[in-house]
Amino acid sequence: MVSHPPPLAKQIVFTAKAMREAFEEALTSAGGSLGTWVVLSALRDVGCVSQTALASHVHLEGATITHHIDRLETAGLVRRLVDPVDRRVRRLELTEQGEALQARLLEAVIALERQVMTGVTRAERELIEKALARIQANLASVAERLPEHAPAR
Repeated sequence: MVSHPPPLAKQIVFTAKAMREAFEEALTSAGGSLGTWVVLSALRDVGCVSQTALASHVHLEGATITHHIDRLETAGLVRRLVDPVDRRVRRLELTEQGEALQARLLEAVIALERQVMTGVTRAERELIEKALARIQANLASVAERLPEHAPAR
């Protein structure tokens, strides 16, 4: 019987799961969560934006992003402002507390990355980044071809 190596997809899935768990633990240890990281980092990257624009930027649905924003606003990390052009629209921005927490979370993520990338050369990292970008593009292409009403798993 010919032995075949396990599918690469299996290694990617298991590595992604372990990385996500370590990532979430690093964020928790720094005083945040994955949801907090997603919103605060996006606001740091794009600045003061509407909730709709933020949801689109981070690829979250309206109800999910609203839950995160409500929680972060209550904690004093973000604030909602009335849009000067359209009073029906609320724009979001980081507070000083939000900026400080986002900086702590970023430090934690960078420290984790240093740990998990130990022994990986710059050239290997570049190859990993290119390969992951290609895989993501291929996955997007596969998703576009899937039937819209495929059965749930």
